[in-house]
Amino acid sequence: MSTPVSEPNPYRPAAVYRRLLRYGLPHWRLFLLAVLGMVAFAATDVTFVRLIQPLIDQVFVQREPGVIRLMPLLILAIFIVRGAAGFGASYGIAAVGQRIVSKLRCEVFEHLLFVPIAHHDKSRNADLQTKLTYHAGQVAESASGVLTSVIKDGLSAIGLLGLMFYTSWKLTLCALVIAPLVSTSITWVNRRFRKLSARVQNSISGITHSTDEAITGRRILKLYGGERVVLAAFRTMDDYLRRQNLKMTAAGAASNSALELIAAVGVSLLIFIATSPAMLSSISAGTFTSFITAMLSLRAPLASMTSISERLQRGLVAGADLFAFLDTPVEKDSGTRPLSRASGALQFDNLRFAYDAGGRPALNGVTLSIAPGRSVAFVGKSGSGKSTLLSMIPRFYDPDAGTIQLDGADLRDYRLSDLRRQIALVDQNIVLFNATIAENIAYGTENPSREQIEAAARRAYAWEFISQLPLGLDTLLGQDGANLSGGQKQRLTIARALFKDAPILILDEATSALDTESERYIQQALSELMKGRTTLVIAHRLSTIQNADQIVVMHEGRIVETGTHAELLASNGSYAALHRLQFHEDPVAA
Repeated sequence: MSTPVSEPNPYRPAAVYRRLLRYGLPHWRLFLLAVLGMVAFAATDVTFVRLIQPLIDQVFVQREPGVIRLMPLLILAIFIVRGAAGFGASYGIAAVGQRIVSKLRCEVFEHLLFVPIAHHDKSRNADLQTKLTYHAGQVAESASGVLTSVIKDGLSAIGLLGLMFYTSWKLTLCALVIAPLVSTSITWVNRRFRKLSARVQNSISGITHSTDEAITGRRILKLYGGERVVLAAFRTMDDYLRRQNLKMTAAGAASNSALELIAAVGVSLLIFIATSPAMLSSISAGTFTSFITAMLSLRAPLASMTSISERLQRGLVAGADLFAFLDTPVEKDSGTRPLSRASGALQFDNLRFAYDAGGRPALNGVTLSIAPGRSVAFVGKSGSGKSTLLSMIPRFYDPDAGTIQLDGADLRDYRLSDLRRQIALVDQNIVLFNATIAENIAYGTENPSREQIEAAARRAYAWEFISQLPLGLDTLLGQDGANLSGGQKQRLTIARALFKDAPILILDEATSALDTESERYIQQALSELMKGRTTLVIAHRLSTIQNADQIVVMHEGRIVETGTHAELLASNGSYAALHRLQFHEDPVAA
């Protein structure tokens, strides 16, 4: 029996770096110019060290006039070339690196928009935000600064090593005795940095999440006295992050110290060998000085490449995380059937769904027919499956079994964009964007009509407070409309749904944040809006759905009753029990 071959890990450091470099292929001309600049920069390093031999032997020992006059000009020319080459190399590679990161960041944000809702349900917002900010920044460092050091310092090291062989191959072989020690030190540091980088990045995600929770939940935090608990947890995470960063610093410092010691041992060994009688008779002072200078100069690029290990490993860990996210499957959109405007006929056939494989089903055999233009209300205890069922219509989730048909065709046969254009949503979780009131009402519409925006605002009974604002529809809302009351914000979301004028309307506790007077006006507006459309309503307050064409009672993912308000009260079942309980406890609703 043959042994199965394991697939290579696509997130190993080498694979990640190759994938990052592929982003740079479109910019190969700019990259080539940057590399040429690095080659010229490294060549000036080697050339300057090479000049030490004639500088000592021919200028200070033999005192040759021609060399004495030429040497200052050569040194000046070397440093002019070095400055120009260094600038070109640094700018060129930084430009390539920033373009790579910009493309990668845009891809991550685009992917963020198209991954399924289920992925967001299982991810912290802070983790997703960290990918676009901290992780992208680490990749930028890896793609530009690290690459510059690797190429430029690597070329300098190769050039200096070649010069050492050219000057004295015997002394070079002796110097290479310390190479295994240098290699071992660098390898250990790389592994250490990779492990610590993963810890640091996870810690930063945790800190970002804690900060986000403290800001968004600030009212509850203050009211329940949670400041000390949150602060203690934050300090614990911050202390862990501090210790991991110190460990990275310690590892880098220990590596540099080790390289210093290794270099000192190498230089001492070479001086001992070079001062032997046999070697003194075959090597000049200038040659030996040039060799020692090359060897000491070699330490700088080696130390630089070791010191970039921290940045490199951070970039590779961040790149692996970004690529793992980019490889997450997006929403399935294989439908090809066009849909201009639906009539709104819906058919749920033996629908089954669980949020987690093998977990408790959120929907367990739901079958229901909804005629076009009908208003259907869904009631039941929390967790009965109402919101899950309606989330299936815009395909926020796809069923594990069964089908949903719109106008006689499976939802998955339609193009996703066409399907969602048929649906307007007013959710119990109010979402307003950091834009003007007009832009929030006409969200997603290009070049909207000002008159239609105002008409939607009036029908949602939002014009009363909008007209009193200094800039009216052009008023810029802050985050989540912080300066508006709950009722005002909810009326804007209703205006948004009215503006869209979709054939299917989903109202999930749409009037929950309204006062009694506003709710009365909104119910009148919604009654007009529901005419000729399929309207699906989730409401806990039974007084708001008594006029629905059909009421569906759900319990533990199943439909247990259907009928009109009068029919369900007469049957004296689950709905009647809910009605008696609610109106007994809520005299206002009665």
